[in-house]
Amino acid sequence: MNDQVKAKVWGVFVGERGDQLEAFNSKNGPFPPSPGVEGYIAIGWAGMGDLRMFKNNYSDYLEKFRILYPDEDGNERVLKTQANIPWNFAYSINDGDFVICPSSASGYLLIGNIVGDYENDFNNWISVAKTKTRADLMHLRRVKWITALSKDDPRYEKIHRIGQLTVVSPSLSAIDLINIINEDK
Repeated sequence: MNDQVKAKVWGVFVGERGDQLEAFNSKNGPFPPSPGVEGYIAIGWAGMGDLRMFKNNYSDYLEKFRILYPDEDGNERVLKTQANIPWNFAYSINDGDFVICPSSASGYLLIGNIVGDYENDFNNWISVAKTKTRADLMHLRRVKWITALSKDDPRYEKIHRIGQLTVVSPSLSAIDLINIINEDK
């Protein structure tokens, strides 16, 4: 429990408004996945390639991002906010952190723990997605799902507003998330 309290909480949208979450989590079973089942979350920005090559060099990473995904208005703050999305996905999210993943397509909110380090699927050797419709979703994190909340579950309302960025650290502590998950329906 102590490690869970130290863990951070992250919100991740897999695809546009979470519409690809099911593709990465229903290959070997129904959706939503049962507690304890492992699945994946994924994000785009495939042009950046394998993010492991930038592990110790944010400035090189940012320069490549600036070239590939320039801000149309030249706003450096907006560019860095966008650049930090894949960076945080690869390097700020840690093994054991909590992840909240909304799926507008299915009406579920999946909550799980990150398992292991950043992975990618550029060589299609993982082939995790059953029906992935966006080829750019190549940056992966493995997740062990804790629960899936439907829109009808009162706990859903307490945590579904995690922000609008693809990867975000909402203002919700791990202990608050655990308490909400453990509430009676």
